[in-house]
Amino acid sequence: MDAKYVRILYLVFALALVIASRFTTSLILGIAGLLLSLIMYFVGKTRYFAIGVAILSILAAIGFLPLLALLAPILMILLGEGVRVVFRKFGHDMVFFGIGSIVAIIFVMFYMGTFNLLICAIALLALLLLRSILKNRDDGSLLSLVGVSMMIFLFLELEFPVDIWILVFALLLCAAFGYFAYKARTIDISGVFSAVLFGILLITFTRSIAWFLAVMAFFIIGSLFTKFKYARKTELGVAQSKGGRRGYLNAFSNAGVGVVASILFGITGNPIFAALFLGSIATATGDTLASEIGVLSKNPRMITTMKHCKPGQNGGVSLLGELACLAGSLIIGVIGFVAGIASLPICLIAVFAGFIGTNIDSLIGALFENKGWVGNAGTNLIATLLGGLVAIGLFILFGL
Repeated sequence: MDAKYVRILYLVFALALVIASRFTTSLILGIAGLLLSLIMYFVGKTRYFAIGVAILSILAAIGFLPLLALLAPILMILLGEGVRVVFRKFGHDMVFFGIGSIVAIIFVMFYMGTFNLLICAIALLALLLLRSILKNRDDGSLLSLVGVSMMIFLFLELEFPVDIWILVFALLLCAAFGYFAYKARTIDISGVFSAVLFGILLITFTRSIAWFLAVMAFFIIGSLFTKFKYARKTELGVAQSKGGRRGYLNAFSNAGVGVVASILFGITGNPIFAALFLGSIATATGDTLASEIGVLSKNPRMITTMKHCKPGQNGGVSLLGELACLAGSLIIGVIGFVAGIASLPICLIAVFAGFIGTNIDSLIGALFENKGWVGNAGTNLIATLLGGLVAIGLFILFGL
């Protein structure tokens, strides 16, 4: 069967499932979804996507997965791909895929009477992010489908009340930031979607721009100092790849813990999560400055042995790098206090936690990254988590 007609068949079947959602049970819709997956697997040969549909259909049939988390991702991908194919002669594949996807989720939400702008925005950004990351993988459609479904499920379960105007403001601000950062060649396309997604979560859950500004301070400082003496760093072989452009791995490994902390703070209002946030972001900022400035030091030493090592080697530390680390942590602490994220004692704790977290990063680099047991992104994620946990430990220790 011609591929065009196969896509139309899928779309018609998916639309029929959405329409039937108001008149039947989850069990019957789950069985119908399984039928659709069989058609896709044996007729259309879209095997990975079919497996994803089958998994979600089973979860919906047993009552674990809400129907919105089953139907919306399926229609988003099918309609998004359909619109992309129709307009592919114009280029800008991601734009047309996004248009089709946003139309799909808005339609499903309104039809099912569960429209939620936050979930709508998060689902779209998650899909675009996953597509930009997985576009060259055979199982990309499966991972994208399941990933978006789980995001919808998670935020449905949170039932977090969102101020619509704060969310609209966050969407506009973060989209503008992502656009200009991309044009400035500081982030790639996956970095754009990561930045917008993170920004929306930071602003909507904390109902404040301050937390977003703290993360942006880390990003801007990191970008500026990545370019600092870039030619010299290239000569030494320690310059950031892709001309200093950062992507999703950098975003998640450095700011992922902070974003989770902001969500937990928004849900609970507990200042311990402000400590976690500031400690993790201070670690990320301190580590970035220590790496980008300290790498220019002429006499670095391995943190585990204090023997001389090559500039840029994982685990290498220097007086210049330690001072840069302290400066980066201090910047986040000052922003946290001035912007009202946390009290002065918590911000001071965050500065110390950032300094400790950065040196933990060096220790992990020396012990594990040099042996190939963990990559740079993994090292950063562990360090920011531990830096945040140090801040939590001090928060509890001092009875704050």
